[in-house]
Amino acid sequence: MSTISELEKAAQLYFDVLYECNLEKFDALFHPSCHLFTVRDGVETVLPLPRYREIIAARQSPASVGQPREERLDNILTLSAEAALIAVSVRVHDKRFKDHLGLIRGADGWRIVSKVYVAA
Repeated sequence: MSTISELEKAAQLYFDVLYECNLEKFDALFHPSCHLFTVRDGVETVLPLPRYREIIAARQSPASVGQPREERLDNILTLSAEAALIAVSVRVHDKRFKDHLGLIRGADGWRIVSKVYVAA
């Protein structure tokens, strides 16, 4: 499988995590040291992964209410055979997001090590 194909598969897994709120998939995709970053109205927010996992665990999944999937892989930038950036757009319930995901490939495959996101 090519690097691009592997990254496309990681992006699809990310979409599945958000759509299904599946914690098993979440744990397989996100590196334990991952942090999430955003800024809104000049206020920065940094979430450690355990807090984001709690949010996903508590969220009613879009799948459970039959929300149509709205997700797009906007760009893949390979930095090396072991590092990449993915840009995606996704809808979760009534919110739309643009996410930039930093990934590294280690012994467990491609994992998200950082997420920068904004409400679109």
